[in-house]
Amino acid sequence: MVALLESYKDRVEKINEYIMRSLEVVENKNLKAAMAHYPQAGGKRLRPLLATISCEAVGGRWSAAMPFGAALELVHNFTLVHDDVMDNDETRRGIKTVHTQYGVPEAILAGDALFARAFELIPDSDTHDDRLVQLVDIIAKAVRLLAEGQQMDMDFEDRKTVKDTEYMKMIELKTAVLYSAAAQGGAVIGESSEQEEEALREYGRLVGLGFQIWDDVLDLTSDQKTFGKPVLNDIRNGKKTLIVISALEDLHGKEREDLFKALGNKKATPDQLVAAKDVLDRAGAIDHAIEIANGLVKGAKDKLSVLKDTKHKKCLESFADYTVTRKT
Repeated sequence: MVALLESYKDRVEKINEYIMRSLEVVENKNLKAAMAHYPQAGGKRLRPLLATISCEAVGGRWSAAMPFGAALELVHNFTLVHDDVMDNDETRRGIKTVHTQYGVPEAILAGDALFARAFELIPDSDTHDDRLVQLVDIIAKAVRLLAEGQQMDMDFEDRKTVKDTEYMKMIELKTAVLYSAAAQGGAVIGESSEQEEEALREYGRLVGLGFQIWDDVLDLTSDQKTFGKPVLNDIRNGKKTLIVISALEDLHGKEREDLFKALGNKKATPDQLVAAKDVLDRAGAIDHAIEIANGLVKGAKDKLSVLKDTKHKKCLESFADYTVTRKT
């Protein structure tokens, strides 16, 4: 995937340029700076990249899908800004979070403005008017589902137990919807068949599920410098990840106590957080999550069988593999 990302380096640069230009319409300097804080910090632009590759995979031009992909990226950044406020995180991607840098009111406004600007970009997508309407519907529905997923995630923090099916539903809403929207939207812009559109929508959903589970793994197994944000934060914030859910099914006695000493404890010491992580590891819960994530990615790649065998299809396969092998 490193080679694949390198091959799309020029495209990502064009996407970045388009995103930053799109923010120039904002006249207030403070608001513009807060809105641009995350986008200008860089990133792989996986969602817009997925939209453009999906468009090519069904015979379209990648540039036609760039505005839609950029809109998704702005929506993604809008959710990051607001999520960081809710989680009270101080760093992301190695920099201060928006609310830490500019203040909570400014962060809320910046998120709102990013959300609105995303919808202004959609009509720039090079496709028929009826398909533009469909693209608006795809993103609008995705944003609504994202909100439901975030609410579920917060609800879970106050519960002692969560079912694995509930967790999978939550991450489908909170994370997978944007990957699903990217792949489906790219297919729509590329004028795919209904079968291809549905296959790519499901491909994106499965990739997004795998991505989030792998993110949960990295929170426990990576370090802050590599990961780009605080690690072991899911434990401190009481996140009921698939890893925690799986472990709680078998943990008893002292190990269960060690986990709950840190889980959801904002004042947990570093030693308590590490002890909790070690409990999850010994329970085999981390390995179980990795196995689930790999299975989801395999299912995603199977969905691509409806596409013609092209280099773009192979890129989608590599994209799926990357989501469960990345380090950041």
